[in-house]
Amino acid sequence: GTLVLSGCGGNSQPANTLPDGDYTGQSSIESDGTYGIVNFVVSDGDIVDASFVMYDPDGTPHDESYGLGSNGKPADQEFYQRAQNAIAAEKQYVAEFTEVGDQTQVEAVAGGSLSYRLFRSAIDDAIANAA
Repeated sequence: GTLVLSGCGGNSQPANTLPDGDYTGQSSIESDGTYGIVNFVVSDGDIVDASFVMYDPDGTPHDESYGLGSNGKPADQEFYQRAQNAIAAEKQYVAEFTEVGDQTQVEAVAGGSLSYRLFRSAIDDAIANAA
């Protein structure tokens, strides 16, 4: 497929420059229906709280149980491992974002490029909604 990264350039306002408040944004929706939602709190120029969760089209969150079957075991071990690696990347993005306060300074990690794209897209949406 073709990957279009419009809107993910350096033209995005750093989140920590927003007025104090709570912000929420939803990413663009991927061709498979996956999307992400970010929430963050700005206080005195710092990101004091942040979360990011990706969702399947049916609303199933990508969390610690993502990729497990109804019996609590991975139905597909390879898929489960990729899913858990992506969730670890999402947590790293949130931690780095909270630390630096500027989403443009958060680095993508190997195996988490979809998560990264949706994370940035959701932050851009939150900033656009704040304007």
